[in-house]
Amino acid sequence: MSYDPYICNLDPETKTSLKVYLFNNVENVDQIRSNIMNGTWKCAAIKPSLILDLFQIAVAANKAVLAEKSQAMITRTVYAEILFNLSLSKNISQSLSKFGVETDRSLLVCFLITADSDESETILEQIKGELLQISDLKQFTNIQEVKSIYKLTNVKSDVSLLNLIITKIVTKSFIAH
Repeated sequence: MSYDPYICNLDPETKTSLKVYLFNNVENVDQIRSNIMNGTWKCAAIKPSLILDLFQIAVAANKAVLAEKSQAMITRTVYAEILFNLSLSKNISQSLSKFGVETDRSLLVCFLITADSDESETILEQIKGELLQISDLKQFTNIQEVKSIYKLTNVKSDVSLLNLIITKIVTKSFIAH
């Protein structure tokens, strides 16, 4: 069964789009993680439990491609930069382990697509798991964990929670949260 991904155009200067798929019951998480870490796969695997809304990923990805374009990345790859941008931590290892997939059997797979490059189909064929509708993301989100990671435990509304998370992602380099 085929489901449409979440697709979002990023900053026009980068000529890049973000494409995100949601998987559950993934059997080859170790292989996926290894392929991403050694650079064989050009994608990011994110824990869906920490994502309140896909806009979070879009903002982090946009920051990553802009940093890559201006040669100002903190991490070694644009995909690691996405994970780094999702986190409030300025520690790269903490950011990657917090948001990256380690043993989770559910994951969001993110690709950066340009006119010259779209490796998503080749990689998707190798993921041994159940592809879900992207709209099913809410079932995986752990609101308490999201609030804890972003230090927003007193926020009541999910709408203002998303706004605060996005603000923290965008201002990470300027403010110590």
